[in-house]
Amino acid sequence: MKGYGNIDDKTPEFAISLYPQYRKMGIGTKLMEYMLAELASRGYEKASLSVQKKNYAAKMYKKLGFRIISEQEDDYLMLHILSLDTSSST
Repeated sequence: MKGYGNIDDKTPEFAISLYPQYRKMGIGTKLMEYMLAELASRGYEKASLSVQKKNYAAKMYKKLGFRIISEQEDDYLMLHILSLDTSSST
């Protein structure tokens, strides 16, 4: 399935969400850190996602090493270059 964050057929795309009562507890960050490390260990070079500009999670993605590669009126397309050590991006 190709979503809004799809950039090519070789790049996994994130599409996650947490129930409101579990947000702002570090769960999303830990989930993303784990998934980035897992993708790197499987040999992927990058990961992408799309996020609405008003979504507070956009700041978390930047802290995790995602960079804006395209901007629409309401959304960012973001890319993370993976390495075997994703802990250095936090």
